[in-house]
Amino acid sequence: MLPRRLPLLAVADVISSLNLDSHQVRRATSAMEHIVQRAFARRTGAKRHLNYEEFADTVPECHWSLMFEVCALIHLERFAEAYALTSAARALHRSPAPTTGPPVERESTATTRSYS
Repeated sequence: MLPRRLPLLAVADVISSLNLDSHQVRRATSAMEHIVQRAFARRTGAKRHLNYEEFADTVPECHWSLMFEVCALIHLERFAEAYALTSAARALHRSPAPTTGPPVERESTATTRSYS
């Protein structure tokens, strides 16, 4: 059975395109859930007070489907495709690192600003 947070249309597309059987779907689902459980065990800061269900609810739908597809590719031993998909997703969803001070300006913009 698929987790309730997994978007069914996206999963159906992955199952169809990769031609997964029920055993492969179970393996990918199990691996995906293991990833979220590990993330839950390592949670810090603002998410520390959340229980597992609340934490899992904070994972965006697109990340659930991405994890499912990557896990399915890995179990199919299509490692290069899994790596490419993961790398592309990281590049798209890269968020700036939190800083304690003011943002650092690039030299090119710093020299064109007037501070008078």
